Amino acid sequence: MKSYWRTETGIFLGIWLILMFTGRDSFFNDPGSFWHVKVGQNILSSGQLPHTDTFSFTRAGQPWIANQWLGECVLAVLDYLGGQDTLLLATVTVLACMYTWVAHRLLRAGLHPLLAILIMVLAILASAYHFHPRPHLITILFLGLLFAGLCDFEAGRLPLWRLFWLVPLFVIWCNVHGGVLGGLGTLGIVVAGWGLAKLVGWPSPLVRYRQLIPLGILVLACGLTIFVNPYGLDMARSWFAVLGSEVVARFMDEHKPLLESGSAGLTVLLFGLFYGLALIGVLPMRPRLTWLLPLLWLALAWRSIRHGPLFAITAVIALADIFPNVRWATWLAERGSAVFRIRKVEGGARERGSAERAPRFALLRSCALPVLLVLVALVLQVAAVPVPILGHGWVQASSPACPAELLPDLEKGQWQRPGGTPIFNDMLYGGFLIRYTPGFRVFIDDRCELYGDDFLKDDYGEAMLKKPAKINDWAEEFGFNLALVQRNSRMERFLRDAAGWVLVHQTSEAALYRRVTL
Repeated sequence: MKSYWRTETGIFLGIWLILMFTGRDSFFNDPGSFWHVKVGQNILSSGQLPHTDTFSFTRAGQPWIANQWLGECVLAVLDYLGGQDTLLLATVTVLACMYTWVAHRLLRAGLHPLLAILIMVLAILASAYHFHPRPHLITILFLGLLFAGLCDFEAGRLPLWRLFWLVPLFVIWCNVHGGVLGGLGTLGIVVAGWGLAKLVGWPSPLVRYRQLIPLGILVLACGLTIFVNPYGLDMARSWFAVLGSEVVARFMDEHKPLLESGSAGLTVLLFGLFYGLALIGVLPMRPRLTWLLPLLWLALAWRSIRHGPLFAITAVIALADIFPNVRWATWLAERGSAVFRIRKVEGGARERGSAERAPRFALLRSCALPVLLVLVALVLQVAAVPVPILGHGWVQASSPACPAELLPDLEKGQWQRPGGTPIFNDMLYGGFLIRYTPGFRVFIDDRCELYGDDFLKDDYGEAMLKKPAKINDWAEEFGFNLALVQRNSRMERFLRDAAGWVLVHQTSEAALYRRVTL
């Protein structure tokens, strides 16, 4: 049995069980977790990719593309197999595999298991607010794989030709999530930085200038994969429309600046401080270029907390190379710290003691228990066997973004019009309505590139924050008679006292109102 157990096995099982327990409701607090599934279902059922909006009545027929179509189709298949339980299972399994791989890199670099786990936990905490069953999760994973390859090449652990595995990774990435643009920028900046470092005589992995030719070809090939996406450059345009918006951050927490993001921002700052102390600790040694790149992602996270997990995954990977050179860690080790033990290696370099690389077959055997656990959970969910944590029915049906208690009342009124019944809704509930009440056409959802800054600020924003009476004008214009809003919001307080609106049903966080004829 011992041959089937390694430190990494325990790390995977620990992460997996904790996330399966805590994620049953928190992982579904994002409205995108719902409408992404519906888009995938529509693509698979129709065999066509969308080019216009069919979910709202305020933008019906306007140009809109499903630039995350491949990820959405995968989500739809997972939902078909076992509903939200299988979506949670897949999300947790991807996260557990990713952070176990990160821990393996830290252990292989010689870090004590306790220190490796501490660093990994800091990275998880700095990213947990983005743990949702959405295509964005793949950007975190793929950026980690990309950055690890760049770190390995710079450290001399990977030959240049093996970096070309990034091309098929980019082919998948560009069809799953627009974050591929961030990956392309990362690759381009690092390659350009290596060339510049070689030019000015700083440490660089480039032995000869001619190595820039295959690296340039690699950057070009990865960039051209954007055209493998069926939407081509439209994918990039829609992505930049969201990233360049000056309004989105007012309505979506994931786009808020770091210092306005509450506990999520604090966890990113905490990990950023830890990373900064480690990086300073290598001075006066000149840092490698890849060690500096996480600071760029931290700067981007300062403007938008959405980039926090991308800083965290690059930082935790870079720390595996940084820590063997941190002077304050060496100082602690020399004074008897068990966590920071040091050993001499070839060439006189000093790095933390690490176990020898395990044979590949031994690593595969250590995966047996995790694989068995995931397969058992999948079988139980597909067979609809109600087992806590592992089986069917574990995910809670209700969350702040999913007021499932209101579904019976909503379902009664969703098919009143053949082309789709309009309903006024808070942005938070757009994804829920799109996913679970296909007979409705929503007022708004979080596809901000579709609605645009003017609508978000001058129409929706003004009504929700300043002039809630505008809902009556819209009701006359569009003919809706239902409104789903957040409890105790300005709009809900208006509807509570307004003539012509009556409360149908409410939960602790949502309220459904009906418009009546006076």
